[in-house]
Amino acid sequence: MIGASGFFLFDLVMTVVAPITTLAVLGSGSSQPSIESADVNELRQQCRRLQAQLQAQEEQAIAQSRLDTFEALQSLLIGYPSAAKMVGSQPEFPARHLMAMLTPLDHLLNQWGYERIGQPWDSVSFDPHLHQPDEEDISLGDSVYVRFVGYRQGDRILCPAKVSRTLPSNVQ
Repeated sequence: MIGASGFFLFDLVMTVVAPITTLAVLGSGSSQPSIESADVNELRQQCRRLQAQLQAQEEQAIAQSRLDTFEALQSLLIGYPSAAKMVGSQPEFPARHLMAMLTPLDHLLNQWGYERIGQPWDSVSFDPHLHQPDEEDISLGDSVYVRFVGYRQGDRILCPAKVSRTLPSNVQ
């Protein structure tokens, strides 16, 4: 993830590197006046500084993205270990009590512009662009059930929904 300032630095680096390369090619073996060595070295140093700055900004952007994601999921990350311990010690603990913990995931997916493909156990017409069948002989338009949702961002399919001709045996 590179912000606008990262692209600015990239453009700046390219603005410095392109003339150096052009002048070096023109200066080698032609009658054009050669660039003084000090100027070339200064431009190379400036190029290295700008590349290092660009690398540092990219690393900072990645770190910020991770921090933003952690903050969005913080309540889930804090509660999950305790919930797992509770379920481990009390196997009959109702799962519905855990569902509120997952709300931050829905908020994060909405914030990123990710949409679900299907709803669990819905009956839908098979579309090979949106669905991944559990059997090879499922054809376009066949009636299938969504076993696991998929996700999309606009027209881009991030992962297709997993579908089957039948529902799990314990589902009514």
